[in-house]
Amino acid sequence: MKKFVFKNQVMDGIVYNTNNVVIQKVQEGKNHKRCYIIGNGHSLSVDKNYVITKHDPAMQQFKLKISKDITIYAFYFTFECIGMEESSREIAIFVNSLYNKYEQIFLIGHSKCGLCLYNASHYCRNVITLVTISTPFKGSIIADKKAMDKILKSRILKTVYNAIFSNHNVDKDIIPNSQFIQNLQSASYKEHINIISSLKKISSCKDFMDLLLLFWDKILQINGDGIVPHDSQIINSTRTIEISCSHANSLIRGLDIIEKL
Repeated sequence: MKKFVFKNQVMDGIVYNTNNVVIQKVQEGKNHKRCYIIGNGHSLSVDKNYVITKHDPAMQQFKLKISKDITIYAFYFTFECIGMEESSREIAIFVNSLYNKYEQIFLIGHSKCGLCLYNASHYCRNVITLVTISTPFKGSIIADKKAMDKILKSRILKTVYNAIFSNHNVDKDIIPNSQFIQNLQSASYKEHINIISSLKKISSCKDFMDLLLLFWDKILQINGDGIVPHDSQIINSTRTIEISCSHANSLIRGLDIIEKL
């Protein structure tokens, strides 16, 4: 059964907490060879006692099936977050604090978190492996609330959109041609694995979310995974992997691929 995050719940395992990001250790690896720092795009805020004061709607606890040998940190944007640049710098400070603790450090970002970690790698002293999954390097129109209000004619679709999609400062940073995207720092890494997701036909759908986002993709003519256009996910990297799935399922699919490498 999936466990949801609730307001006034104490958040265990917090190891780093600023005005812009919260980082939680969710798994202690059996050895110190490999560490994952994973961002899935959620936002939450905690008080000085690590009690959750705000969180994204229907947010689930971070639970992924990953080898017990690997130490896992999850990071979240706060509701008070100024933006992606500030978050990137603070995440890099945390990554730099892990110097000499692990043989391999993987920065794994899904969607806007991929953009954040790409930028953060510029400030990292450590030699890291960067993994970006379904990342909007050129932005996504989905993040532009004003544009979407004009595009969506149906009241039902507008209601669904406003209920699902957030409007935090970090979301505004992934609007196409935003200042953050225009000033994106050059990434620094040992290896960059860029995983691109797209969904083109019903026969490729594995579950309801794939179907829903395929429908959404066709309505809005996104030409991608239902959230991020395929072309926006393309960037120079040491390895590019294409997967057929929706934005909702690409993090899990991407992690399966990374574990097998």
